[in-house]
Amino acid sequence: MNTVVRGSASVLGCLLGAAILIVAVPAPHAAVPVTVSYAGDLARLARLAPYPAVAPAGLPASWQPVSSGLAVGGANGPGTVTWQLGFMTPGGALAALAETNASAAGFVRRMTNDGTALPPADLNGQTWRLSSTPARGQRSMYLTSAAGFTLVVTGNATWAQLRELAASLRPVDP
Repeated sequence: MNTVVRGSASVLGCLLGAAILIVAVPAPHAAVPVTVSYAGDLARLARLAPYPAVAPAGLPASWQPVSSGLAVGGANGPGTVTWQLGFMTPGGALAALAETNASAAGFVRRMTNDGTALPPADLNGQTWRLSSTPARGQRSMYLTSAAGFTLVVTGNATWAQLRELAASLRPVDP
């Protein structure tokens, strides 16, 4: 009986020690965002997009690309090409570009998380529609082109940073 009690106490002590370690030692977090190269996705976009694709050009090096994904077909429907490119801004906020030839209304709704419409803004001779989703801290700018594609610039970055990203967009050479 004494051996059972001692064994149980040892097991309980080990479990308690493990629980204290789990609670007391914080989980590691990435101190610096991982920068990605989006050159491959951009090259594929230039070849596959049935619309005049655009990409950022001339952003400062302090804008770090942290995500890139190109989808052909998929959730946006057959014949669609959709590119999403995410950046970490110099202040650590997120700003992303999403472009597609999918149905504009549904795409904008998804990318802006059903944001509340705000007054539009003019940028480089184009009128961008604005929306805000305060519960998520999200601001969005979007533009639907007569050429059949939609651009969304969105994130928790400031309006000035989103405008900077949108102003940097240039046509991609096929």
